[in-house]
Amino acid sequence: MKDKPMAFFSSKTKSRLVIAALIASIFLSSFLWFSTVSSAKISHHEPWDLQNYLFSKTLTIDGIEDNLSGLTFHPESGHLYGIVNNPEQIVIISKAGKLLRKIDLIGFSDTESIDYLGANQFIISEERQQTISFVEILDTTKQINYRDVKTLALLPPEKSNKGIEGIAVSQQHGLFFVQEKPARILHFALEIEEYTNQFDLMKNLQLDVGDFSGLTLLPGKEEKLLVLSDDSNSLHVINLKGQESSRIRLGSGPYQFWPKMKQPEGVATDLEGNIYIVGEPNQLLILSRTTPL
Repeated sequence: MKDKPMAFFSSKTKSRLVIAALIASIFLSSFLWFSTVSSAKISHHEPWDLQNYLFSKTLTIDGIEDNLSGLTFHPESGHLYGIVNNPEQIVIISKAGKLLRKIDLIGFSDTESIDYLGANQFIISEERQQTISFVEILDTTKQINYRDVKTLALLPPEKSNKGIEGIAVSQQHGLFFVQEKPARILHFALEIEEYTNQFDLMKNLQLDVGDFSGLTLLPGKEEKLLVLSDDSNSLHVINLKGQESSRIRLGSGPYQFWPKMKQPEGVATDLEGNIYIVGEPNQLLILSRTTPL
């Protein structure tokens, strides 16, 4: 008897093959991304090499329900100051992820990011309005009213939810801020006489990411920026000329493919160089240095 010709694959088998092919494609993409990063030229003296960090487990901050967005570090207290965009609040968190205090923001709208200026002065942004406000926070502060603070408009209001996502203040160069989409870094001189266009090139910075979601300034002889991407689940170190020196995926498993956080939104560092990342709804991820700063 002649052998019967081989039957075509069943629909279930076809589906499995398609899924397997998709998974293989995803892992290949992750490998290529990782290979590109690994082959980048990074100085052995680079103090902010992100390969020198260990990830904590992703922590849940009890007492915050949702919409945790921005983050900064307050060295005088040793605490993290985060911001929530609905309801509009500033939340004070220990470096271990314990909620210590809440401050209500009365009259603010869509507060997205926060940075510390020094002497208990902070700057916070409203994403859609694309404004920044200067606020003072003391141990006794329970609420801050919008009508009582100084506010500046950086750009015209944005109807969609794709305005200011992160802010970072340099005492020497002024304010840097990121917009979500298109992903770009902009500069704003806080003093008119300090205006300079030397940072305009950063508008066209290409980091191969889907968006920008957070920003902080890295101290040192050469100031650098730590840039966070939610869509690409990644963290990047760039200098003020827009040149990248290090990056890392915020994930686990092969090539760090599986995201550690649901939606990373804000980033800050402490005096020892440890990195803290917060995200919606109420998550905290700690990257601890393995080498002294």
